[in-house]
Amino acid sequence: VVTRTFSKTWSMAAARLGYLIGPRWLVAELDKVVLPYHLDTAKQIAGTLAVQFQGDMEERVRTIVAERQRLVNALASLDVDVFESGANFILLRPRSKSGRTVWQGLLDRSVLIRDCSSWPRLADCLRVTIGTQEQDDIFLNALTEVLS
Repeated sequence: VVTRTFSKTWSMAAARLGYLIGPRWLVAELDKVVLPYHLDTAKQIAGTLAVQFQGDMEERVRTIVAERQRLVNALASLDVDVFESGANFILLRPRSKSGRTVWQGLLDRSVLIRDCSSWPRLADCLRVTIGTQEQDDIFLNALTEVLS
Protein backbone atom coordinates (compact mmCIF):
# COMPACT_ATOMS: atom_id res chain seq x y z
CA VAL A 1 0.00 0.00 0.00
CA VAL A 2 1.27 3.45 -0.92
CA THR A 3 -0.26 6.64 0.45
CA ARG A 4 0.66 10.15 -0.58
CA THR A 5 -0.45 13.61 0.42
CA PHE A 6 -0.50 16.81 -1.57
CA SER A 7 0.13 18.80 1.62
CA LYS A 8 3.87 19.34 1.68
CA THR A 9 5.57 18.59 -1.63
CA TRP A 10 2.73 20.03 -3.67
CA SER A 11 2.22 22.97 -1.25
CA MET A 12 -1.50 22.18 -0.99
CA ALA A 13 -1.99 21.60 2.74
CA ALA A 14 -5.28 23.50 2.83
CA ALA A 15 -6.77 21.16 0.21
CA ARG A 16 -6.49 18.14 2.55
CA LEU A 17 -5.91 16.03 -0.55
CA GLY A 18 -4.13 12.72 -0.94
CA TYR A 19 -4.37 9.29 -2.48
CA LEU A 20 -3.83 5.61 -1.83
CA ILE A 21 -2.60 2.89 -4.19
CA GLY A 22 -3.11 -0.71 -3.17
CA PRO A 23 -4.60 -4.07 -4.04
CA ARG A 24 -8.14 -3.92 -5.44
CA TRP A 25 -9.56 -5.92 -2.53
CA LEU A 26 -8.11 -3.46 0.00
CA VAL A 27 -9.30 -0.39 -1.90
CA ALA A 28 -12.77 -1.98 -2.09
CA GLU A 29 -12.77 -2.48 1.70
CA LEU A 30 -11.68 1.11 2.30
CA ASP A 31 -14.39 2.38 -0.05
CA LYS A 32 -16.92 0.88 2.36
CA VAL A 33 -15.96 3.35 5.10
CA VAL A 34 -15.30 6.47 3.00
CA LEU A 35 -18.05 9.05 3.20
CA PRO A 36 -19.90 9.68 -0.05
CA TYR A 37 -18.87 12.85 -1.87
CA HIS A 38 -15.82 13.26 0.36
CA LEU A 39 -13.85 14.87 -2.46
CA ASP A 40 -15.37 18.01 -3.92
CA THR A 41 -14.90 19.14 -7.51
CA ALA A 42 -12.49 21.96 -6.63
CA LYS A 43 -10.11 19.51 -4.93
CA GLN A 44 -10.33 17.09 -7.84
CA ILE A 45 -9.47 19.87 -10.29
CA ALA A 46 -6.66 21.18 -8.06
CA GLY A 47 -5.11 17.72 -7.75
CA THR A 48 -5.39 17.08 -11.48
CA LEU A 49 -3.74 20.42 -12.26
CA ALA A 50 -1.01 19.92 -9.67
CA VAL A 51 0.27 16.67 -11.14
CA GLN A 52 0.84 18.49 -14.42
CA PHE A 53 3.64 20.34 -12.63
CA GLN A 54 5.64 17.29 -11.52
CA GLY A 55 8.95 18.96 -12.43
CA ASP A 56 8.21 21.97 -10.26
CA MET A 57 7.34 19.72 -7.33
CA GLU A 58 10.54 17.70 -7.77
CA GLU A 59 12.60 20.91 -7.83
CA ARG A 60 10.85 22.11 -4.65
CA VAL A 61 11.71 18.80 -2.95
CA ARG A 62 15.38 19.09 -4.02
CA THR A 63 15.48 22.63 -2.63
CA ILE A 64 13.96 21.54 0.69
CA VAL A 65 16.35 18.59 1.01
CA ALA A 66 19.38 20.81 0.34
CA GLU A 67 18.21 23.49 2.77
CA ARG A 68 17.44 20.87 5.41
CA GLN A 69 21.02 19.57 5.15
CA ARG A 70 22.42 23.11 5.38
CA LEU A 71 20.32 23.70 8.49
CA VAL A 72 21.40 20.39 10.07
CA ASN A 73 25.05 21.29 9.40
CA ALA A 74 24.61 24.71 11.01
CA LEU A 75 22.82 23.25 14.04
CA ALA A 76 25.73 20.86 14.61
CA SER A 77 27.77 23.77 15.97
CA LEU A 78 25.08 24.76 18.49
CA ASP A 79 24.19 23.33 21.90
CA VAL A 80 21.36 21.14 20.57
CA ASP A 81 20.80 17.50 19.70
CA VAL A 82 19.35 17.10 16.21
CA PHE A 83 17.26 14.08 15.27
CA GLU A 84 17.67 12.57 11.82
CA SER A 85 14.99 13.77 9.43
CA GLY A 86 13.67 12.82 6.04
CA ALA A 87 10.84 15.34 6.24
CA ASN A 88 10.35 19.05 5.67
CA PHE A 89 11.18 19.78 9.29
CA ILE A 90 13.91 19.15 11.86
CA LEU A 91 13.35 17.98 15.42
CA LEU A 92 15.88 19.23 17.94
CA ARG A 93 16.41 19.21 21.69
CA PRO A 94 18.38 21.97 23.45
CA ARG A 95 21.03 20.55 25.79
CA SER A 96 21.49 23.31 28.37
CA LYS A 97 18.08 25.02 28.42
CA SER A 98 14.56 23.70 28.47
CA GLY A 99 12.71 23.45 25.20
CA ARG A 100 10.04 25.78 26.55
CA THR A 101 12.64 28.43 27.46
CA VAL A 102 14.20 28.25 24.00
CA TRP A 103 10.78 28.30 22.34
CA GLN A 104 9.79 31.42 24.32
CA GLY A 105 13.11 33.10 23.51
CA LEU A 106 12.56 32.48 19.82
CA LEU A 107 8.97 33.73 20.06
CA ASP A 108 10.24 36.90 21.76
CA ARG A 109 12.38 37.39 18.63
CA SER A 110 9.37 36.85 16.34
CA VAL A 111 10.50 33.35 15.33
CA LEU A 112 7.72 30.79 15.64
CA ILE A 113 8.52 27.08 15.78
CA ARG A 114 6.59 24.20 17.33
CA ASP A 115 7.14 23.21 20.96
CA CYS A 116 6.75 19.41 21.02
CA SER A 117 7.42 19.05 24.75
CA SER A 118 3.90 17.85 25.52
CA TRP A 119 4.10 15.01 23.01
CA PRO A 120 4.99 11.53 24.31
CA ARG A 121 8.77 10.96 24.51
CA LEU A 122 9.57 14.42 23.13
CA ALA A 123 10.34 16.30 26.34
CA ASP A 124 12.10 19.59 25.54
CA CYS A 125 11.93 18.92 21.79
CA LEU A 126 11.30 21.65 19.26
CA ARG A 127 10.33 21.29 15.61
CA VAL A 128 11.39 23.77 12.95
CA THR A 129 9.96 23.64 9.45
CA ILE A 130 12.46 24.06 6.64
CA GLY A 131 12.00 27.49 5.11
CA THR A 132 13.94 29.59 2.67
CA GLN A 133 17.63 30.20 3.31
CA GLU A 134 16.78 33.71 4.50
CA GLN A 135 14.09 32.44 6.91
CA ASP A 136 16.36 29.71 8.22
CA ASP A 137 19.20 32.18 8.76
CA ILE A 138 16.86 34.34 10.86
CA PHE A 139 15.99 31.23 12.88
CA LEU A 140 19.66 30.25 13.31
CA ASN A 141 20.67 33.76 14.42
CA ALA A 142 17.80 33.91 16.92
CA LEU A 143 18.54 30.41 18.21
CA THR A 144 22.21 31.28 18.67
CA GLU A 145 21.18 34.33 20.74
CA VAL A 146 18.72 32.35 22.86
CA LEU A 147 21.20 29.57 23.57
CA SER A 148 24.04 31.95 24.56
